[in-house]
Amino acid sequence: MSTTPWSPPEGLDGVRATGGIGVTALLPTAGPTLFDADTGPAATPPGYPTGDIGLSVVRVGKHAVFTVYPPYTHSTEPFETLVYTGPSSPPRSLGRAWSVAPGVDGDSVWLIRQDAPDACRLQHVSLSGGEFGQGQPASCRTQVRAETAHGLLITINSGAAESTDALIEPETGRTVRQEPRILAVADDRMLLDGLTDLTLVDLRSGDRKQLSRPALGRTPAVVPSRDGGVWAVDFADPAYRGTSTQTRDIWLLRPDTLTWQHAAGMPFSTEHLKRGGGLDWSEAGDLVLADGVLAAWHPGEPKWRLGTAALPTSDWSGIAVIP
Repeated sequence: MSTTPWSPPEGLDGVRATGGIGVTALLPTAGPTLFDADTGPAATPPGYPTGDIGLSVVRVGKHAVFTVYPPYTHSTEPFETLVYTGPSSPPRSLGRAWSVAPGVDGDSVWLIRQDAPDACRLQHVSLSGGEFGQGQPASCRTQVRAETAHGLLITINSGAAESTDALIEPETGRTVRQEPRILAVADDRMLLDGLTDLTLVDLRSGDRKQLSRPALGRTPAVVPSRDGGVWAVDFADPAYRGTSTQTRDIWLLRPDTLTWQHAAGMPFSTEHLKRGGGLDWSEAGDLVLADGVLAAWHPGEPKWRLGTAALPTSDWSGIAVIP
């Protein structure tokens, strides 16, 4: 009987789809790359900063917003935020902000603006650049994360050991819910992280349901589908069983039925947890994973459909599937 410990297979198992997978994503390379899963870089949009910078990207409905930041040093100035306007046109600047979050309407964002050295405000801004109202006073250490039907998800004292998460009414700043760690909010559900399990909260009734973790790992990354009906939960582990091996283990949570579904090909070992990776949903309801290549998987399919083009190997992380 073999005593060799099991280890996850290397790389994502999948099939090369006949005719390609038809997925295009924005990659936050410096400058950004519009990347076709099957043919590779399709465009490098003009007018973006390049050189020794970092970029992050967030999808806002069918749009995308980039944040420009210094890659290796702590910034004393807010970051420039840029709206993607197309593969051949320069971005539209939304000015500077400490953090940015998608608006629930898909056409706006929430920003933490700085007005003075110790004075910031929460501001609602259209992707066309117009500001709604005067905004609300806010701590400069507040991180905005996503607007939902039940409020704006934020992290208070972001980056500090005593940080906590909350849903607030953005127009007034009133706290709707506050919890030690909110992983995600979508539709009428909120997922909380605990020491040994997860908790799903019904925001209409207040009911709380305990969920066993289907996999070990650190705080999972949670990406709800565009309609909020299914959530991708990545129990990534940068030190599998105390080794230098990095692993991904993606599960789907269906909040309406409280059931888990293991994504195909999981878990697997990877080199892309900290760079060259990302997770998003397509408009067609496919889960899209960047890990060496772009891959798409529709829940229920036996295998991932793999793009044929290798992703850039530069220092970037995160994707936004467009449209």
